[in-house]
Amino acid sequence: MSETADPLASLVAAAADLRFEHLPDDVVSVASRNILDTVGVALAGATEPVTEIMRRALMGGDTGSGRCRVWGTATTGSAIDAATINGTAAHALDFDDWAPGSGVHPSAPIVPAVLAAAEELGSSGSAVLTAYLAGYEIQERLGLSVSPSHYELGFHTTGTIGTFGAAVAVAHLSGASPRQMSTALRVAATQASGLKSMFGSMGKPMHAGRAAAAGLLSARVAMHGFVASNDSVFGAQGFTDTHSTGRDDAWLRTGFDRWLVRETRIKAYAACFGTHAAIGAALSLREEPSFDAATIERIDLDIPEICVGVCTIEAPTTVLEIKFSIAFVIASALVHGAAGVSQFTEASLADDAVQRLTRRVKLHPNDWMGKTRTDAQVTYAGGRTASVSADAEEIWAALSDEVRIDHVRNKFVSLASPVITRARADRLAGVILGLSHCPDIEAVTRELVPRPDPR
Repeated sequence: MSETADPLASLVAAAADLRFEHLPDDVVSVASRNILDTVGVALAGATEPVTEIMRRALMGGDTGSGRCRVWGTATTGSAIDAATINGTAAHALDFDDWAPGSGVHPSAPIVPAVLAAAEELGSSGSAVLTAYLAGYEIQERLGLSVSPSHYELGFHTTGTIGTFGAAVAVAHLSGASPRQMSTALRVAATQASGLKSMFGSMGKPMHAGRAAAAGLLSARVAMHGFVASNDSVFGAQGFTDTHSTGRDDAWLRTGFDRWLVRETRIKAYAACFGTHAAIGAALSLREEPSFDAATIERIDLDIPEICVGVCTIEAPTTVLEIKFSIAFVIASALVHGAAGVSQFTEASLADDAVQRLTRRVKLHPNDWMGKTRTDAQVTYAGGRTASVSADAEEIWAALSDEVRIDHVRNKFVSLASPVITRARADRLAGVILGLSHCPDIEAVTRELVPRPDPR
């Protein structure tokens, strides 16, 4: 394929030329919000077993070589190692943001990669924001162009498409020309990987970490003159040819006058997004005056077909699996009235009341329902029933921008406080939400070290 035939050529040129002063204020606000959310869930995920395994495997002991912070620890390492570990942490709890178009968890690959690169380059907050947006917009357009077949074939978009976003973001931060950025994308194409068969295991969060690292490496080698095949993304036997059954080039012609980052969804619950409507339904059912979880005999759920094989594990046996079990998640929400980090632990898995309700869930997949909706009906002892419908998309759409930012700030403080103390978490939230005024990204990364609360 000739370079002029590259469907992404005009978008790559626009991404390479993106400048902070040309960004709409609300887009900068959304990007800052997304970065805050990602850092918060990564701090909370820093002590998860998968993150600790990745850290030991890559760094051995507590001392690494390099200046890039491994979030939630007192250690630093190389940019590649930090991006891998922090990217894994960002997706370890499945509490990170989601793009409803492509299905990518968009920030978990991009933010760790671009912050690691920024630490080495001494980049400003405005440079990080611009690079993040360049990566996000290319990533989402490429993801939409191969959707839904890419996902249906069994690929985990966060691991695959996320690699391209991380590559563009780091390339932009490094001052790449359009040609260098195109090369970074071509190198990313041959590294992009991630299988849905890993859902419910440590492989899923590792996908985000590997996407961050592979994207960073792709950008670096491109900046040093790497030669990659022009066919690796769109040509015969290239990425889109081998990873989808068709491509919608209309998305690749959608310019930056439409900012897809505005459509990012921030998670309210620490589980697969496909379970969020069921959680919303459970919380609504609990508001009824006659609600009594102990007398529920049956739970019938109409769910969208797309959830099958993604979050329909019938009898989860591990903490990782329960986040991908609609049955367990709605049972837990009905019993406890919440679906935060503390509801997805070994203790939760062993909860007899939750297990009892999990066994009473009947799933009814269908192809007519929107992918973010769930209809629930509970049957109590004696035959009384109660029904409710919930749509995670509608719940988010009803929130104002101010409420969304408050939600993210509160979520960040609650997740980060156990690691860096409440006072520092509150201060850091302000710094990241005002990232455009930050002269050096180390004002953020130097705060990501655990310290005892002086109280």
